[in-house]
Amino acid sequence: MATIDDWFDERTLMELVPIDVYVRGASAVENGAVRVIERDGTKLLTSVEAGSDVVGAEWSLDGEQLTFACTCGAANERPCEHLIASALSTWPGEVPSQDE
Repeated sequence: MATIDDWFDERTLMELVPIDVYVRGASAVENGAVRVIERDGTKLLTSVEAGSDVVGAEWSLDGEQLTFACTCGAANERPCEHLIASALSTWPGEVPSQDE
């Protein structure tokens, strides 16, 4: 059975969004703006610093259906930079979990 992490490879993420959104998401990870709140095989919940605000970004996997939401309001038809940052934060060595 596929897990949510199977969706978070570079090629798949770059197909989901324009390159500028991908780059802004990667920059947020590099700047330490992402904090993983909850992560398992079907859900990823993070907070992402966005200037003076903090937004909540969530990915969910229900069977083969991937869904997403972000409190920034920009993630309608495609993921926003905060969601991309969240996905990239799952790569090994990127972001410690809240418990670490």
